[in-house]
Order: sequence, then C-alpha cells, then structure tokens
Amino acid sequence: MGKTELRELEDLCNKLGIKIRYEKTNARGGLCRVNGENIIIIDKKASDYYKQTIIGKAVKSFDLSNIHIKPKIRELIEDIV
Repeated sequence: MGKTELRELEDLCNKLGIKIRYEKTNARGGLCRVNGENIIIIDKKASDYYKQTIIGKAVKSFDLSNIHIKPKIRELIEDIV
C-alpha cells in the first residue's frame, strides 16, 4: 500500500461527504461526527499505512454498494479488521 491507495481512499471519502483532517495529535484517530458532519481525524505524522487503515475502518461503516470503487481499494477496505 502506498500513496496511490491513500489518494483513492481520500477520494472515496470525498464522494461519501466525509472530511479528512490531518492534525498534530497523539490520539489514535478515527471517524467522529461534529455538528452533523462526518470527519476523520488522523495524526499528520502517521505512516501512509496507518492513515489508510484509519480511513478504511471509517468507510467500512458506510454503504459502499452504489459507489464505484476500484477492486484493489475495495479489497483493501474489506481486509481491514
């Protein structure tokens, strides 16, 4: 997994209306809801792999059946525990 997969996941979040904020934090990061808006907060210094894992976990909770997702990205999301 690399930068390309991360960009694909970020694009998917955009399609789902989820904002991603990369911030300086010691928190694990994840999906939260603020004023009715879905936001994923991730430590900006985290590895690409970690960022992908956090985003993948978050988008798994949404209905992805009607959204075109490249098979490689769909598999990545499904494999995240």
